[in-house]
Amino acid sequence: MIELLEQVGLTKSEIKVYFALLELGSSSTGAIVDKSGASSSKIYEILERLIQKGLVSYVLKGKIKYFEASSPERIIDYINEKEKELKQQKQGIEKILPELMLKKELSKFKQDATIYKGMKGLETAFFEAVKTMKKGDIVHVTGVPSRSKKVNLFFVRWNKFRAEHGVKMKILFNESARGELQTKPENNPLAKIKYMPEEIMTPAAINVFNEKTIIFPSETEKQPILITINSKEVAESFKAQFDILWNQQTIVYTGLTGPKIVLKDMVKTGKEVLAFGLEENKLQKNVPDELNEFIKDMEGKKIPEKLLFKKGSEIVVSKYSKVKFLPKEFFNPLHIEIYGNKVAITDWTEPITTIIMEKTEIAEAYRKYFDLLWKMAK
Repeated sequence: MIELLEQVGLTKSEIKVYFALLELGSSSTGAIVDKSGASSSKIYEILERLIQKGLVSYVLKGKIKYFEASSPERIIDYINEKEKELKQQKQGIEKILPELMLKKELSKFKQDATIYKGMKGLETAFFEAVKTMKKGDIVHVTGVPSRSKKVNLFFVRWNKFRAEHGVKMKILFNESARGELQTKPENNPLAKIKYMPEEIMTPAAINVFNEKTIIFPSETEKQPILITINSKEVAESFKAQFDILWNQQTIVYTGLTGPKIVLKDMVKTGKEVLAFGLEENKLQKNVPDELNEFIKDMEGKKIPEKLLFKKGSEIVVSKYSKVKFLPKEFFNPLHIEIYGNKVAITDWTEPITTIIMEKTEIAEAYRKYFDLLWKMAK
């Protein structure tokens, strides 16, 4: 019992005094010292700590204090208060953790690294970095997470400045950022954009400007914190990591994220879409809002489609779609779309899995197969 109470934050002397008061009831310090064995010179200090913890109270009778133990149930209240305090402390540490991590990184590079804080620091770091680049140079950015509105607006402005200086960019966004201002093609002039698989979630964006690297963690508090490192070795290391992710030709998604991304990607590509293995209930049942938006966007851009459905399907398609039907023997759980140099294959059995392959040779091979099926269909 004593060990358990020690674990929740009571000292041995506090436990002895509390136990003594439980047995004695309302008592003066003399009786408490005799019963608990506590030092007479420390008894008031011990009692004060117990009072602070809500485990002891006192009343004055004349000029003498009489102390009394609170109900043992108060120990549960004390533990709950400790838990609340620990939670607040944890939240406080989480807020300063990015800065502590940056300080740790800073120690590795000593005078080669600088920490910037706040929007002014963000502006200084990124605008100065562009000025170190020549026209035609490329900024390589890996793992940009979702950002606050003010940071999104900053990058819209910064991208305009970058493009005015003729500096290009290749950028890999996290899926969490999709749809934000910072991801829009019109807000990224002279830039090529890709998204990282949702399974790869980076805690910080790595921005490589030739021999300078800016590390910008996810925002965990009101003011941004970032670090710049002036090191050719570090920049080359991060650039190599970027190249591996950028050149990845196959991406796998699980769940409904994959079909949603494919619908948006087909519109973005703007090329004729060929699709087979289609059943009316798959997209309409699982992602109806995204399908309706897709059809609206396809009609708005007048993007043609050739679609092969299972015979008997009730279909919803754009007015620029040509549709044919195949017997059910030609169908399995796979749903295949060909657009541009990409092929997207969705397996609708649980767990739903989507594979997107970006390779011209593979896309052409699937086109030839589609053409054969199209000629057979009615």
